[in-house]
Amino acid sequence: MDRRQILTGGASMLGASAVLPLLGATAAHAADHSHHAMHSSDGFDPTNPVHNAEVLARMNHGIGGDSNFGWFSGRVFAVIGDEQVIQPLFDIEGFGANRMISLGDARYQSLHREVGFYKDLRTGQIMEEWANPLLDGEVVEVAHIHNDPVNAVIGPTIEAKLGEGQVAEFPLSLPWTFMGDMAMTSFDVNTRWKNVLDPETWPRESSGLEFVRVSEYLQFYVDRNDLNNWRSLDKIPHHGGWQRLGTWVPWMLMGDRPGHLFYRSYTKGLKSIDELPAHIREYTEKNYPKYLEAPAEWVSPNETSFEVYAKTRTPKPPKE
Repeated sequence: MDRRQILTGGASMLGASAVLPLLGATAAHAADHSHHAMHSSDGFDPTNPVHNAEVLARMNHGIGGDSNFGWFSGRVFAVIGDEQVIQPLFDIEGFGANRMISLGDARYQSLHREVGFYKDLRTGQIMEEWANPLLDGEVVEVAHIHNDPVNAVIGPTIEAKLGEGQVAEFPLSLPWTFMGDMAMTSFDVNTRWKNVLDPETWPRESSGLEFVRVSEYLQFYVDRNDLNNWRSLDKIPHHGGWQRLGTWVPWMLMGDRPGHLFYRSYTKGLKSIDELPAHIREYTEKNYPKYLEAPAEWVSPNETSFEVYAKTRTPKPPKE
């Protein structure tokens, strides 16, 4: 499915920032999680799409209309072929700012923007340049993530455009697992979208492929008591993880070289912006100040970091 064609009328996990916002609805392709019914209670029924939507909105950032924030931090690796050792390249850290607006009937408009900063493996400092070991140490200019908007609608019914006017609908169903006082669930997103970087214009930045394929996998860990008391909470505290598989990012100047990136990170919903690490907040205040507050109104279409790169950068000349 083309990323622009995916309607998240039912659900869209909101990003790594709490994590990186994800547009796609592969969480529950008609999956039957009725075997979890033994775990249901008067407070939360894991088989009920309305309950799942209400909890998802509260776990992502929180309802109520205020700016809410989610943080992520992790490492990015190069995966080349089936035999080479997977190689760490750089770290990444950032956050998302979100405002959840109720549309009624367990549906929420998620207004979201996000930043992510690439960091040096050794020092942990945010990088402006990077010596790419896959290009014999060539120094490249880093392009940090700053995507706005990345909006979605969360609700009990997922709608996905399949092309040719066809729309698939299915109930939101999350794969809950319970162990003691802990409740765990995940959300998997597998998408692709049209490559906006024409290799004729962007020979060093573009993969040369017609489509960009990206898969993202999120995990949420919450207190089971909070889950059962979701009606009394605007926000459900959580922590979790985010993994991503995707093509080389344009600023690496890898062109059509074989291989891809693997991201792994941990995530946390924040009580307030004051919980952001100082270095991340200071860098954002200096370079991307609007990201310290969530959007106030719905704007479309959403943008990927590839589209942002095409709008804000110019093609690099061929290496001599």
